[in-house]
Amino acid sequence: MTASDYLRLKYTSDRHLAMTTQNAIGGVMQSARGVESDIYSGIERVSWYSSCFIPKYNDICQELKAEEIRTAYSIASIFRYRDVIAYMLYLYFKMLSDDIKEGNEEGSARKFIRDVSWLVAQFRVTGLTRYVLAESAAAALAHSDFLSKIVVERVSAGVPRAVFGLQFFGMEQKSALAARHLKAIQPDYYWILYQARLEMLYYFVEPLLAGMIKKVRETAFENMDELTDFIRDNYGV
Repeated sequence: MTASDYLRLKYTSDRHLAMTTQNAIGGVMQSARGVESDIYSGIERVSWYSSCFIPKYNDICQELKAEEIRTAYSIASIFRYRDVIAYMLYLYFKMLSDDIKEGNEEGSARKFIRDVSWLVAQFRVTGLTRYVLAESAAAALAHSDFLSKIVVERVSAGVPRAVFGLQFFGMEQKSALAARHLKAIQPDYYWILYQARLEMLYYFVEPLLAGMIKKVRETAFENMDELTDFIRDNYGV
């Protein structure tokens, strides 16, 4: 199963409830890791709603409400895209590729594309190598054990219904904080995801992209071969 499959499985248990964002998450997978952390974050987020009763903190209240709406959009996107994780990664690599040179004719980028061509045969990608690489890297990482493990841990599963809502609010809190952090460190990518109604799902790819974003901020990749080498060395694809 791909990372997107795990996300879809998590929310499919009761899609109608998921779309309301009030009591969204029905547990369908057995994994205890992270549940306690989710519940703690849920309590934190619920406590923030006290700002709605204090006029001078109305801006905080409005931000929380906006994040509720954006969460609903993002949940819908899990079902709207065939592979939402791959698409999010593609948007990032496409953004990077616009500022990177093509690389060598027989370099690692083109070799990587040939190696994973079976994953992207379904896509009709034409044009420069940079965009084909964006598709190839996104597909390879979305199907990798590395990313699947991250998503499984972050959607960790069912809890007693007494704390059902708190787990959801905890995941929403973590997603909101991850999106806010992305907006601060990589605003271009944040707004790309925002336009696609996907920014609240960044939480699920953050462990994979955080290192790459840091690398780009420190020293940008000069060509597609350097980007490919980084992906292969760090993510085992």
